[in-house]
Amino acid sequence: MVKSENSGLVIWLSFLITMVILMVIIGGITRVTGSGLSMVEWRPLVGWLPPLDDQEWERVFNLYKRSPEFISLNSWMDLSAFKEIFWWEYVHRLWGRMIGLVFFVPLLFFLVSRKIPKQLTPKILLITILGFMQAFIGWWMVKSGLSGEPSVSQYRLATHLGMAFIILGVLVWTLMDLVVGVGPSTTNTIVLHAKLVCGLILTTILAGALVAGLNAGLIYNMFPLMGGKVVPEDYLAMKVVWRNIFENPAAVQFNHRLLGVVTTVAIAWLLFRCLKLNTATRTRSAACSLGALVVLQFSLGVLALINGVPHNLAVAHQLVGVCLFINSLVLIRLLRAPTSLVNAIHY
Repeated sequence: MVKSENSGLVIWLSFLITMVILMVIIGGITRVTGSGLSMVEWRPLVGWLPPLDDQEWERVFNLYKRSPEFISLNSWMDLSAFKEIFWWEYVHRLWGRMIGLVFFVPLLFFLVSRKIPKQLTPKILLITILGFMQAFIGWWMVKSGLSGEPSVSQYRLATHLGMAFIILGVLVWTLMDLVVGVGPSTTNTIVLHAKLVCGLILTTILAGALVAGLNAGLIYNMFPLMGGKVVPEDYLAMKVVWRNIFENPAAVQFNHRLLGVVTTVAIAWLLFRCLKLNTATRTRSAACSLGALVVLQFSLGVLALINGVPHNLAVAHQLVGVCLFINSLVLIRLLRAPTSLVNAIHY
């Protein structure tokens, strides 16, 4: 049962988690619509408002015209077409600022009123630091596409997405501290199994970021084989072996597929163990939802691939990945908590 004095914190953290989830989805839409490089300047303090008159629109459009993306790919664009890609990137950055407001304004209230339990202070501080880091990582990512190749670095894209999931994970874990408590916990093989599953989910998501960064989903649009073979012929096309893992589109897609299969099997085995053992009802429910989500996620991945990665399926695939990650964290906490405590939880 959540203590009444913590109800405000629970609402605050829940709202932040929802906003971060939406941020990841908006980022995915920005990516698939090719909008991420439309804003070529970073104005963290004065960039709240979009262009408000024709003169300002012409100014930002002229800046974009000097970018590698416009010169190499979008030289056909007029101002009207530019506005279509500008708005998604603007919303993406504005939403990040809104998250900052929703985090810091209530935080000041909770600090002044001393409503934050001492054991949560390190996590709140960590979230603050990670939030500032994410803002700089976002611009660092965009800068990689403003000189040279007209696309962002897949390494920086994966770093940006990975940081978003770390922030989301810390938020969820902090919320669970309030809901489940931070008392004595149990650690056994099934808890370690759940942690492994969570790690596999995150690794698969980061591998998916490499796929997106290299547009690797636009080749080998077939399943389960790749060009008639389990392992594509060009898996080791690059002479430096390790570079294939991160820079060869064929290898990157294969690795993402393989991780997806391994993660699905690991979750299926975890679900079997949770149902077989005498776990709490809420724990079994969390395990069942994780199993259902991974089936949906795997299906969406295959459908997106064989259909040439349409925008709607790509974004849905990313959303379910977020849900999988959160579900795995909740399951870990429920498995760690004593059975009597889990059965007594009221959300």
